[in-house]
Amino acid sequence: MITKGDLKQAVIDVALSRAMHRVLMLIVPYACVLVGLDVAAHYGDATGAYLPVQFFMSEDHSFGEFLEYSMTGSAALLMLLRWQRARAPFYLASAILFAWLTIDNWVEVHEQVGLALAPVLPVPAWLPLKANHLGELFFFAAVGAVWLAGTVSAYWRSEKREAVYGLMIGACIVLTAVFGVFIDTLTSLGEHTPNVLNFLAFLEDEGEFTMLMLTFAVSVGIYDVERRSDTAAAGTPKGLRTASA
Repeated sequence: MITKGDLKQAVIDVALSRAMHRVLMLIVPYACVLVGLDVAAHYGDATGAYLPVQFFMSEDHSFGEFLEYSMTGSAALLMLLRWQRARAPFYLASAILFAWLTIDNWVEVHEQVGLALAPVLPVPAWLPLKANHLGELFFFAAVGAVWLAGTVSAYWRSEKREAVYGLMIGACIVLTAVFGVFIDTLTSLGEHTPNVLNFLAFLEDEGEFTMLMLTFAVSVGIYDVERRSDTAAAGTPKGLRTASA
C-alpha cells in the first residue's frame, strides 16, 4: 500500500534530480522563445499582421511541435531503457504511451480517425460540435480507456516505488489531457469571435506544451534517480546488500 510518505519521498527525490535540473535549464529558455513567437502569431492573426504559420504552437510540424516530438520521443526511450533494466510493467506502459503520443502528434492520427468516423456519427441537434470533432472525442476516450487499463494493471504488478512513479506520470498525463482534449473541445464547440478563438487556442497550446515539458522533466528525473540507485547498489558489497534487505 502506497503511503503519503512514499509519494512525498519519491517527489522529493525526482525534484532534486540534477539531470532534471540540467534538462530544464536547456529547454525552458527555448520554450520561452517559442511561447513568445506563439503570442506574436496569435496577436498578428487577430490584427491582420500575419506571421509564419510555424510560429503557432498548434500548427503541424511547427517549431513548438518539433520540441514536443523530441520530448515525448526521448521520454519513451528513457522509459524503455528502464524497463530493460528493471522489467517493471510501469516502465513498459509509459514507454508505449510516450511512443504513441509522439506518433499521434506527428501524423495526427486522432484527426484522421475523427474524419473517418464523421460520416457515421450522428451529432445531436443540441450539440454545437462538428462530427469529426465528436469522432476525435470518441477516439481519445478509447485510447484513454486502454491507457488507464494498462496503467492500473502495471500499478498492481509493480514494486511500490515504480507504482509511485506511475502515479506521478499519470497525474501529468491527465493534466496534459485537460488542455489537449478538454480545452480543444471548447475551442471547437460552437462559434467564437477571433479574439476568443485565439485566447482558447493559446490556452490549449501553452497548457499542453507546459504539461509535456513537465512530463518529460519528471521522466528524466525518474530515470536519473533509478540509475543512481542502480549504481549505488552495484557498488555495495553483497553482504551489506543482503543485510540491508
